[in-house]
Amino acid sequence: MADNLAQAVLESLETEDPNILRAACHMAGVLKLAQAERGLIKALGHKVWQVQAEAARALGRIGAAGAQPFLRRLLKASEGELRAKMLSAAAGKGQAPAEDSEETHPELARAAAVALNQLSPKTAQDALMAALGSDQAALLSAAMVGLANLESAAGSERMVELLSNQDPAIRRTAAACLGKLRESQAVPKLVELLDDADAGVRKEAVIALNHIKDRRALGALGDRLGDADPEVRRVAAIALGNTRLREEDLVKALMKGLKDRDPNVRKACLSALANLKAAEALEEAAALLKDSHDEVARQAGVTVVALGQAREKPDYETHG
Repeated sequence: MADNLAQAVLESLETEDPNILRAACHMAGVLKLAQAERGLIKALGHKVWQVQAEAARALGRIGAAGAQPFLRRLLKASEGELRAKMLSAAAGKGQAPAEDSEETHPELARAAAVALNQLSPKTAQDALMAALGSDQAALLSAAMVGLANLESAAGSERMVELLSNQDPAIRRTAAACLGKLRESQAVPKLVELLDDADAGVRKEAVIALNHIKDRRALGALGDRLGDADPEVRRVAAIALGNTRLREEDLVKALMKGLKDRDPNVRKACLSALANLKAAEALEEAAALLKDSHDEVARQAGVTVVALGQAREKPDYETHG
């Protein structure tokens, strides 16, 4: 099976169809097919930037050192400009270019920078790691964002430390970056931040835990449905829905959230209950079909159909 799959991927790298080629590039990276290097380098020249980006990511994953000149070309960087170009791409602040522009799409530039960092970490990563030792808030935040955008876990330990920084802006950035990196070692500290005095920090901690998806955080995320800030309650509902785990206590908390005073929270709880296929919430969801906010009522309609189907055709239980 493995040999047949590898051969299918290698053959698919020869196609011009962007959907097939993009999928083949992705699988070449997943399977770490060193023999795909030639086809992936060829895909860097495809007219569709999404294909180019997938090829760049795959080249980084397979450790294709020979691809570095081609990746530098995507960044339009000479040897001397490479670090600055990589740092700029890692900052991720570029705008998507016009269709007839020759500028590199910022997502493609970031993919190339990620690959180059995997192939030669010292080019940009070392500069960002050095900046993590700064006491300047702006520089610290830029370094964390840069490392996260380069998908580099090198600074994770320092970022976990920064979750305790006195500046709430630093705590927010650290939480967001650790979530993007899906750093499971940060879970205990992120759970602590769910009780932070700053609502923005609590929100970023919830979002980070949503990305990491660690069972240790489930109970604490459920508690955030009672947070004083409606945005925290809303993202907590989304996070619980994304678990796909029908834990009794969490379903009850989401059902209670259907009576939240904030319409965005009610809508998020409806969506989460639909994701969980929590058929026991059918009647409570149906009561919101006449909600005073149109978006809530529309989501109630979607949820009622999903829960009605779940009640008629139950699936296997997913209790942990």
